[in-house]
Amino acid sequence: MSDRRTGRGARTMMALAVVTSFASSADSPAAKLRPQTEQTSDCYDFPQKNFHRDNCVKATYGASPAIPMGEGEAAIDFTLHDLAGTPHTLSHMLESKPVLLVWGMWTCPAYQGMGTSYPFDESSYMDEWELTERYNATVQVVHLVGPEPHPTQPDTNFDSGKMLMNYWSTIRQRRTWEGRLESAKMLEEITHPSALLLPDYMTGNPYTHKNQPVWCSMGLGARTAMLIGMDGSVEYTSDWFRKSDVATALDTYLASGKGAWAG
Repeated sequence: MSDRRTGRGARTMMALAVVTSFASSADSPAAKLRPQTEQTSDCYDFPQKNFHRDNCVKATYGASPAIPMGEGEAAIDFTLHDLAGTPHTLSHMLESKPVLLVWGMWTCPAYQGMGTSYPFDESSYMDEWELTERYNATVQVVHLVGPEPHPTQPDTNFDSGKMLMNYWSTIRQRRTWEGRLESAKMLEEITHPSALLLPDYMTGNPYTHKNQPVWCSMGLGARTAMLIGMDGSVEYTSDWFRKSDVATALDTYLASGKGAWAG
C-alpha cells in the first residue's frame, strides 16, 4: 500500500511540475516569439545572383516594400552582432523592453531626408534620432542595415531589379560581410547612441552560413519599421518609418500596459 501511495504522489508531483513549467513559459517575456529556425534567409539568391525584374520584391509580392508579417502575428527571434562583435538576441532584449526595428541604408533617399511629402517627410535619420531620444528609456530601438535600395551602377536595387540611382547612390551593392560592415560604419555617427546598430549577416561572416536572415524574414524594404511587444507579437508595422506615426504607435502600446514585465 505504501508503494502505491508513493507512486501516486510522485505522479502527482510530476504533473504539477509540468503544469507549473508550462504556465511559467506561457507567462514569460517573448512567449509568443517564434524560434530562429523559422527564419528565411538567402532570399532572391542574393548575393550569388543579382536582383532583376524577375528576381526582386515587386516580382514576388506585386509591390515593395512588402513586410512578410503583419500585426498580431508572432515575430521571429534572431541574433545579430554589432560592429564590436557583441551578439544581441531579440528574445533577450524583450526581457526588459519592447523592441522597435527600423531599417535604414545609406542610399535610401527617405533615410537621407530627401522626402517632403507624406510619409517621407519624417523619415530621415534625424527623425529617427529624435524618436530614439524621446523613447529610449522605455523602448529598445534597433537600427538594422540590409541591402542598398539605390546602389550605384551597374548594380540593381531589390525593389524592381533596376538601376535607380539618386544623389546618395555613392556605393555599390554590398555582397560580403566586410562590405556590409562598411555600410554600417557609414551610419554609425548618425545613429543615436542608445540605438543598437546591427548589420544583417552576409557571406563571409564568422557567425552563421545565413545571408540576410532578418531582412528576408521581417524587412523586405528600405525603411520599414516594426514594433515587437514584450510577449513577442508584432504590435505595429509600417512600410515607411515616419516619426509621428511610430510615436503614436509607441504611445498606444505603452499606454496599454503591455510594455511592462512583472515577472
